[in-house]
This record gives sequence, C-alpha cells and structure tokens, in this order.
Amino acid sequence: MADNTSETDTTVKGIIPDKLYDVLKWVAIIVMPSLATFIVGLGGIWSIPYAGQLAATVTALGVLLGALLGLSSVKYNSR
Repeated sequence: MADNTSETDTTVKGIIPDKLYDVLKWVAIIVMPSLATFIVGLGGIWSIPYAGQLAATVTALGVLLGALLGLSSVKYNSR
C-alpha cells in the first residue's frame, strides 16, 4: 500500500503547527526579554510607575511561553 503523504500534508506533529512554533519561539527568546529590559530602562529614566512589576510580568509570561514551547518540542520529538 502506497503512502499518500506529501509535502502539502497539513497534519500537526506537535501541539502547535511548525510556523506558529517558530514565531512563538522567537517571541519567547528575543521579544519578551528585550521588552522587559526596555520597560525597566524607560521606567528608570521616566519614573514610570510600576515599571518593575510590569517588566516582571512580561518576564513571567516569557518563561511560561518557553515552558509551553518546550512541551510542544518534547511531544514533537517523541513521535
């Protein structure tokens, strides 16, 4: 029996599609830490209230996103 899969196969091997994974990984690794640093920097310069708390929230969201992406990666690699 022939295998009917092709390069246009839309099945998802992990929890999320590959392209979404790549974008979210870039956000978790580059955007979130940069945004937190930017917030802390401007908060100090402009005395923005709650800048530290906001930066900590952004960092926590980045860690959560990284953990979820790690789960997706483990599931993908286990197949």
